[in-house]
Amino acid sequence: MLNKLKGDGNTINTATLIMLQSRFVDDSTIEVIAQDGEKFTWNTFFPTPKTAQNHYAEKLAYYFEKYFKDNLGDSTGMSMHYWVWIQMNYFEGLGINGGKGDRDEERIFQQQERVRIGTRIRDLRKQKNIEAKILAQAANIDAANLSRIEQGRYSVGLDILSRISFVLGTRIELIDFVEQKKI
Repeated sequence: MLNKLKGDGNTINTATLIMLQSRFVDDSTIEVIAQDGEKFTWNTFFPTPKTAQNHYAEKLAYYFEKYFKDNLGDSTGMSMHYWVWIQMNYFEGLGINGGKGDRDEERIFQQQERVRIGTRIRDLRKQKNIEAKILAQAANIDAANLSRIEQGRYSVGLDILSRISFVLGTRIELIDFVEQKKI
């Protein structure tokens, strides 16, 4: 994407760094590849003319990047998929749906693990009759962060998890899990 800056009567062309690749795979499918390699697929409601595809692909990449650069998930509470969908449908006039990433299952698993671990921390804390504020102080973490950890809304690092475990008198162990077979 090329921007033009004007100053002192001179025009300067500057390239905007787009950390994403976005392209039409066919007339109705847009593929966005994030910097980390994750691939997102969006579909248009109607075939998009070849002359407009580059424009829409650039706009989609722009909105993806803006969402993360401006930390819009924290300030709006909207998911990236929903926010991008609104921008493309409302502001660009391109009806799209989808936005599924090829790592969605991994994200779901990670969220489930955060909830499971947070619930276990809360249960152990209550079993040992330790107030959240006291546990947070003893583990040298912010009480609000402990609350988010217990709710599964905060991705906690190993060092913090180790301090919490130490205060609770427990250990962190990795255990195998077996998927339950449906009968």
